[in-house]
Amino acid sequence: MATTSFYIPRTTRIHLAAEYDRRGFGSHLGGQTCRKSSLRVEFLVCGRFWVNSSSWGGGLRSQKGIRHWGGLPVGSSLKEHDLYSSQLEEEGLPEEVDAFCKVAQQLCVVDDLPLEEDVPEGALIAFDGIESGVDVERMSVGSVSSGTEEVSVQSVQSSSGLFTRNNEERKVVRTAWEKLVRWSKSWQLLNERRKNALKKTKKVVVLGGGSFGTAMAVLLARNKAEMNVTLLLRDQKICQAINDHHMNLKYFPRHQLPTNVTATTDPKAALEDAQYCIHAIPVQSSSEFLLSIAEYVPATLPFLSVSKGLELSTLEMMSQVIPRALGNPRQPVAVISGPSFAIELMDELPTAMVAASRDKELARACQQLLASRYLRVNTSTDVVGVEMAGALKNVLAIAAGIVEGMKLGNNCMAALVAQGCSEIRWLAEKMGAKSHTLSGLSGSGDIMLTCFVSLSRNRSVGVRLGSGEKLEDILSSMNQVAEGVATAGAVISLAKKYRVQMPVLTAVARILDNELTPKTAVLALMSLPQVEEV
Repeated sequence: MATTSFYIPRTTRIHLAAEYDRRGFGSHLGGQTCRKSSLRVEFLVCGRFWVNSSSWGGGLRSQKGIRHWGGLPVGSSLKEHDLYSSQLEEEGLPEEVDAFCKVAQQLCVVDDLPLEEDVPEGALIAFDGIESGVDVERMSVGSVSSGTEEVSVQSVQSSSGLFTRNNEERKVVRTAWEKLVRWSKSWQLLNERRKNALKKTKKVVVLGGGSFGTAMAVLLARNKAEMNVTLLLRDQKICQAINDHHMNLKYFPRHQLPTNVTATTDPKAALEDAQYCIHAIPVQSSSEFLLSIAEYVPATLPFLSVSKGLELSTLEMMSQVIPRALGNPRQPVAVISGPSFAIELMDELPTAMVAASRDKELARACQQLLASRYLRVNTSTDVVGVEMAGALKNVLAIAAGIVEGMKLGNNCMAALVAQGCSEIRWLAEKMGAKSHTLSGLSGSGDIMLTCFVSLSRNRSVGVRLGSGEKLEDILSSMNQVAEGVATAGAVISLAKKYRVQMPVLTAVARILDNELTPKTAVLALMSLPQVEEV
C-alpha cells in the first residue's frame, strides 16, 4: 500500500511522495539493489521541480547528472520532457509517480478546488492508499514548518499524532482526495494506453504503395515483427512481387521488405481487423480512392495521413478530405509530416517528424506506433499549421528549383526562400495555424529539406522548368507525383480568400499555368515596391 503526502502552503507548493516496489531499480542509480524505495516530487506553480529519495545513500540528488532539473510547463508530465538522466530514462519512472505528477499539476490550476484559501498554511494532508475505496475518516490534517525553501516531507501515518480539524476542513480534504483518485486513475489508464499503443496493434493497413507508403509500411514492420502490415494497391504485378519476393521493384529495387509486409488489391481483405490506416495516396486522387473503399472502412478506424497537399477542387487539407470522402465527419484523423525522404527512412537514417491531431490521444498513439531508434516523432494539436506548412513548402520548393535551374545564385535563393517562408506564415496564421508550428519540423524543417536538397521531387520540377523544359514533358517523365504542381493552383484561390499577398508562391502558379515565364516572373518580383520587412 502506497502512502501519498501533499504539503500545501499558501505558495501552492505541492510535495508528493509515493512508495513503490521496483526490484533492481536502485542498482542503476546508487550502486545497490533496493526492493522498496520512495521518490518525492516537488512541483511549483511556476513550473520548477526536484526529485529526492531517502533510500539510495544520499538520494537521487547526490547522483551525478541528476542534480540540475529544469522548468516544466504546467499541464505536462515528466515523461514528456528529457529532463531526467539517461539512467532514469533507461528504466523509466514508475507509472504511479508520473501519474501523481500529473495530478499534482492539476491540483495547482483547478479553480473549483479551494486549496489555497481553505487549507491552513503549513498543512500536510496524508492519505493511506491510492484506491477509491479508501476510508476517508482515516485522513488527517497536520502541521509542518514552511519556513525553508525545501521542506522535508516526513513519512506520515494516520496514527502519528496528527490533530483533528473541523468538519469544514475535513470536507476540503475529502474533496481533494476524491479529485486525486479520479485524476490518478485516469492518468494511469492513459499511461497504460500510451505504453501499449504499439504492443496492442496487430494489423495496420497502408493505402498506396508509392515510395512513402512503402517506407511507412517497412517502418511499422520493423517496429514489431508480429504485426501484420498490409499494403492496399491497385497494381496486381507490384502486389505479386511484394508477396512473392518481398520487393517493391518500382521504388526500392535494392531494398528487401520485411516478411510481415504483404500486399493486396482487395480493400475488404486489407481493411478487415485493421487497427490503424496509413493514408499515402496522392492528394488529388484521394477522394476518388477513399470513396471506392468507404463501405469497408469502420467508423472508428484512425487514419494517419502522410499525403502533403491541398485538394485543388475544394481547397481542403487531407484532414478535411478524408472524413468527407468517407462520409463520416467523425472519422479519427491524424497527419504525419516533417523533413523526411522515403529513401532515408528505408536506410534507417536518423529522422524526426510530427504527428498532429486534434485528439491528443490519437497523436500520442501515432507517436508510440511510429517512433523507433532512428525515427523521433513529436506530437501536436495544430493540424492546420502542420498541414499547411507541408502543402505550401512544395510550391516554394518549385520556386527554389527554378532559381537553381536559372543559375541565379545563392543570394537570390536565400532571398526567395525567406520571402516564401513569410508568405506561408502569413496565410497559415490567417487560417488558424500557430507560429511555433511553422518554425518547427513540419514548417522550417521541411522547407529546408525540400528547397535545398536535390532528392526533392518538387525542387527537381523547378530546376527543369528553370532550365527551359516544358511542364508536360517534365511530368510525363516522372514516376512519382510532385504535389506542389497541383497545390500551386490552390494557392491563388486561398490568397484571394484570406486576402494575403503572396507574390512568390502565386508567381509559381502562374508559371505552371504558362501565364509567366521564369525570367519574367523573376523580373516582376525584383520590381516590386521596396517595403518594410514584416
